[in-house]
Amino acid sequence: MLERVTLDGAKPFTGYADRHDPESERLYARSGGQAMDWLCDAWRYRFNQLRSNRCKYGKDKTLVPIGGEPDTRSVSRSRSECSWLAAVPSLILESPTRIERVEWFTAVQRRKTLLGKRLKPGRMPRFKSYKRDGQRFVCWHNGGRNAVYRQVNRNHGIITITGQNPKGMSLPGEPLRYRILLHVRVSQPIREYTAIQVDWTNRTVVFNNTPTPVKHEPTGRAVGIDRGCVHAAADSDGRFMDLPKDRLKAIDREIRKRQKAQARRAGNAGYSSEREYAKSGKTSRAYRRTRLEIGRLHAKSKRILDDVYQKYTTRLVRENDLIVLENLRLANMSRRNKPVPDPLHEGGYLPNGQAAKHGLNRSLRQASMGRLSSMLAYKTRLAEGVGMILVNPAYTSQTCSRCGHVDKKNRESQAVFVCKKCSYTANADVNAARNILERGLDTLAVTSENLWGADGTPVEQGRKTNGNATRESVAVS
Repeated sequence: MLERVTLDGAKPFTGYADRHDPESERLYARSGGQAMDWLCDAWRYRFNQLRSNRCKYGKDKTLVPIGGEPDTRSVSRSRSECSWLAAVPSLILESPTRIERVEWFTAVQRRKTLLGKRLKPGRMPRFKSYKRDGQRFVCWHNGGRNAVYRQVNRNHGIITITGQNPKGMSLPGEPLRYRILLHVRVSQPIREYTAIQVDWTNRTVVFNNTPTPVKHEPTGRAVGIDRGCVHAAADSDGRFMDLPKDRLKAIDREIRKRQKAQARRAGNAGYSSEREYAKSGKTSRAYRRTRLEIGRLHAKSKRILDDVYQKYTTRLVRENDLIVLENLRLANMSRRNKPVPDPLHEGGYLPNGQAAKHGLNRSLRQASMGRLSSMLAYKTRLAEGVGMILVNPAYTSQTCSRCGHVDKKNRESQAVFVCKKCSYTANADVNAARNILERGLDTLAVTSENLWGADGTPVEQGRKTNGNATRESVAVS
């Protein structure tokens, strides 16, 4: 957390009062807040310069720059032509080059993947906006050249960002060099890092480094995980992981209450939708304040989910040598139901269960199933001796984990599974998790295509224990 910002040495030169007139008044950042706004604006300006060189397909199927006229100026030329960039540290102005490139080509690859799966590709990355993206910047560490962190005590430290004013641009009696001191409260020891990301809007600082590998001792255990809405996760050992639903529902109620208020403000202003009201540029102060409150509530809900899933996935990786999950297509699970035309009334439709589907979709969003698989994916790559398999989820909830009988009547309710053939009774989610584990071990015996280990070596099948739904001695090289 970023607690406060102070200045040391010279006051940073932030340009002229009239940017095109070098004879006008010189401006300086006289407080930490002014210096941070200046760095954030400079970083966003340089990022948008690079983004303006990207192209999209126009109406005649030819590539045209997304921002009209591209800005091809280099960092040095931008400094000479824009006085307010002259004193910005070079490692801040150089960071957008790589970040913009990675963001753009990642989006291009994501669109190709989604189009290949016949899903909506989503929009391409846009220019950075102060209102939408907030005030933020990135500064390379570059082996200690800038953004140097110094520990003050157990929970506090100082990040020093150094820079230099152009010759003759400092205030009388002041040196050329300046230091911006970021006083931060840290949640854990700071390891070697390559850059810092400063979010001045939310007062946070992130150190970029490789995630810490999860410590793992071989246990010879394998586990299957069934994801759901009632229980966020159920494993083949009969254990459940539940989200703090009361807290999440309370946050969701607050969000919807504010969203309704936003819709009323848009209607009172004479706009047919809130989107049109937001684009008009004539929004009220209450509307803008409420929009920030909604963003903070969404961020709070995300932090709660991250905390729960981080602890759960770390425990799974520490306790098991093999983790098996369903390969769910989450986008398909939340699609709208197909409309059912009414044959007796032209232009009318029969009930299709969409109202009930709204509640299910809300539960799916709250459960955030994709978060569990993505966290396990990178943690199993980092942990030595742990593998992960994704299996086909078809009929895992209708199959008896004891005798293998498949019947949709086996699942009497959301929580109760009773096999119609052998009368085996169990929790439906635990039964599904055992089927998932069994399917993963069967897949393991044939191929290791969907499995990764710490060094990319395949997983070897161990022996199957008698009478158990799990197999022991699963060894990962």
